[in-house]
Order: sequence, then C-alpha cells, then structure tokens
Amino acid sequence: MSDVIFEKKGHTAVITVNRPDTLNALCEELISHINSALDAAENDQDIFTVIITGTGKAFIAGADIGEMYEKDREGIRKWARLGCDLNARIESMSLPVIAAINGYALGGGLELALACDIRIASSTARMGLPETGLGVICGAGGTQRLPRIVGDGIAREMIFTAEKIDAQRALSIGLVNRVTDPEALMDEALAVCEAINKNGQLAVRAAKRAVNASRDTDIHDGCIFEREAFSSLFDTEDQKLGMGGFLAGEKNVRFKNK
Repeated sequence: MSDVIFEKKGHTAVITVNRPDTLNALCEELISHINSALDAAENDQDIFTVIITGTGKAFIAGADIGEMYEKDREGIRKWARLGCDLNARIESMSLPVIAAINGYALGGGLELALACDIRIASSTARMGLPETGLGVICGAGGTQRLPRIVGDGIAREMIFTAEKIDAQRALSIGLVNRVTDPEALMDEALAVCEAINKNGQLAVRAAKRAVNASRDTDIHDGCIFEREAFSSLFDTEDQKLGMGGFLAGEKNVRFKNK
C-alpha cells in the first residue's frame, strides 16, 4: 500500500498522506513521495488545484523523531532542508494548494499546512508547533510563516508554550479558513477547489504570484508587480472570453486557459 495516494477528481489532484501507523510523520522517504505526487499534479495540464490531506487520526503529526534523534548538526541541517524545500515548493507552485486538515497537524505537519494557500480543518483537528517541548525549534519555516498568518503575538505564544490548539481556536486566530464536521471535510475542500477551478486559470495563477509577491515587497513595488501581471492578462484569450461573456450576460464562461 502506497504511503502517498494520488487521486484525480475532476480538475483537482487529491494527495493523501497514508502512514496512519506513524500518524503520517514526515521522514525522508515520505517527503520524496509527496514531491513525486506534486510532480504528477504539476505535469498534468488538466489539474488546476491540489488538496493535501491525511489518513487516520492525523494530517501530519510532525516529523519522524526516530529518524532525527541521532543526527548531528550537519546531518539535521540536510534533513531540515528537505522539509524547507518541500514547503517552499508548495508555497510557490503555480497551482493553488488546499490543506484539508483531518486530524493532528503538529510540528512539521503544521509547517506544511502553513505553506498551503488555504487551510480547512475538521472540527476534531488539533494544531501546534511543539518543538520547544522537545528542546528544539521549528526547522521548516514555522517561525517564519506562522507570524505572517496569525500575527506576531499569537505566534510567539504558540511557539514558546508548545501548546496545541483546537480547530475553533485556529479559526478564531485566522490559522484556518474554515472548520467543518469530519465527514464533510473533503466535500468542503473539493467545493473550494471547484469554485477556483471554474475561473480563468491563467488569472488564478497570476493572482497567486501577486499575493506571494506582497510578502516580499513594499506596497509600491507590490502594486507595480500586480499592475504588470494584470496588464499581461490582456494578451490572453481568457480575458476576452471572461469580459466578453460578462458584457453579453453569459453566466457560465468556459475558459480556455490560454
């Protein structure tokens, strides 16, 4: 049985981490298999969105402590780079990525979810960055992405105390976008994907690039980036289809994504 399941549902790729016996803990092999699933999604021109979720009680309940324990400074630096690179890839890839957080999202698991564009949580999910309770800190972007999402003070509290929070608390601080009943989680995630998939995908991808750019530039340079991305879309067929359809009163424009 594969430890990463790849399924195609319409224009959405569903990537399910499937090591429930380890609570889907991240290890080198599993990271490699997630990357392979992302390759499959990116190489399929019919895929517009990606969902990442887990089986059993966990989304991803952190990293494999057994694999990490004996490593020295140089060894763990190489190991951490794998997680950093995976999360940077998710964050920067052209396709919108939704984390469907079905259970525990702790440590490296929450770091991966933070790199996703949208987070939807089951009401039974628990989230946190417990690394300081193990005598270490985050190694794959948790200290950098969490403050950007929930604010500096709340991020410091979560990181310093190593405490877990429930889904409703995560919703209240803006860590997740939505909370659903466990049995409705995938339907909710797929519904969000469908709402994205019906739009012009060149525009969606340009929007993701522009939002990402906002984190690394001041407002002046960010607006220049946005303006150029906006202008470039007027060389596409989709712009004429979308705006032409609006002017003609069409309700369901079928974009060509070119």
